Amino acid sequence: MGRRKISKSKKIRIIKAVIFVIAAIGILFLLYPSYTNIVTALKQQNILSEWETQKETLSGDGIEPTEVVDSSETALEDIIEEYNGKNSEIIEESDNQDMEVYKDNQTDNNVDKEIVNYDDLTAEDFFPLKIRIPKIDLEWIVNEGEDRQTLKEGPGHIIDTPLPGDIGRCTFSGHRTTYGAPFNKVDELENGDLIYLETIKGKTFIYAVTEMEIVDPKDVYILEGTSKRELLLTSCHPEYSAAERIILVSELINIYPLELASTGNK
Repeated sequence: MGRRKISKSKKIRIIKAVIFVIAAIGILFLLYPSYTNIVTALKQQNILSEWETQKETLSGDGIEPTEVVDSSETALEDIIEEYNGKNSEIIEESDNQDMEVYKDNQTDNNVDKEIVNYDDLTAEDFFPLKIRIPKIDLEWIVNEGEDRQTLKEGPGHIIDTPLPGDIGRCTFSGHRTTYGAPFNKVDELENGDLIYLETIKGKTFIYAVTEMEIVDPKDVYILEGTSKRELLLTSCHPEYSAAERIILVSELINIYPLELASTGNK
């Protein structure tokens, strides 16, 4: 009898230990996204600070647009309007940054001029760059590559896609629930919302959102070439799942000296 009681007692302790371990694993699993988000966000603040410091040093060198805005007094709204045509309506928000460009009845408003000579340019001329989307308070450094380690640091440029501003679909991939979740709110963007890509050498590419698609992970056709100059942001969908991919498509409006895009119409 004594031995039987001891055996039962041990079994109970083992069962309790197993339950405890399973519960602990479950809690860690639930907390893991929050942990990685906090750690990555703190690291990203330091990266952004270092990037801004380097930008101040390098601004003005490197990429040169063939079209240069003559006056810093020229309003950003007027320049965008020039490229979007008479059917565009631009609304300026109170912070002078978050603007919505409404494109109605437009058939060929992509930038069809060679605003940047890409013949001798490589990824090193663009990355790391800063992506900024005022509508969803996104500001993040984008690196070249889409490997696991790169995406732990933030969004990455898919190597086989065009460089920013070039013809085709330049594509950035990023996490939506872990490692800072840089693309967590991309589903909140609407047609006309603006996306800014700022290079460390002082140039800004401005895109306007044109559409959003949900595709199967195997639907790589979405990355195929186009005659337009587009930017794609891609991430897992829905949140906490990799069953599908959310694809945000935007079209290049123009490229500016960095100081113009920062000052708006001041």
